[in-house]
Amino acid sequence: MSEPLTNSDEVLFRQIHPNCIQNGEPASDRFKPQPNDAGLMSVDRSALTDAAASHALYISAGRKSGAVYGVTVGEFIEEAINCRNDPLEATEDAPANSAHALADYTSHEERKWKNISKRLTLKAKARGCLHP
Repeated sequence: MSEPLTNSDEVLFRQIHPNCIQNGEPASDRFKPQPNDAGLMSVDRSALTDAAASHALYISAGRKSGAVYGVTVGEFIEEAINCRNDPLEATEDAPANSAHALADYTSHEERKWKNISKRLTLKAKARGCLHP
């Protein structure tokens, strides 16, 4: 198993698809795993990259991101969501990402993810858009 993230002040970057930005802010469902994520939400670590570089790497693989928002490790921990380092090796479709990490929602019933996501979205919105 990969190393758990323990620095509660570390910001974890989340890419927000342009279609999921409403009135200049992310939709609340952007801070929970999507159906094909098996309860694990992808983020990038601010200890290893910055928001601009995270965004550039993400879109370099042909994916779309209209903004980068962030939630701290501590804010995830307040919701009983553990985060862990999960560096990705390069594939045919995507470059390597040494800053990749996972927020693990699997300790919660899936029906609770929506409310957790709403609370985390409020924290991310309060922090503001981190890029661009």
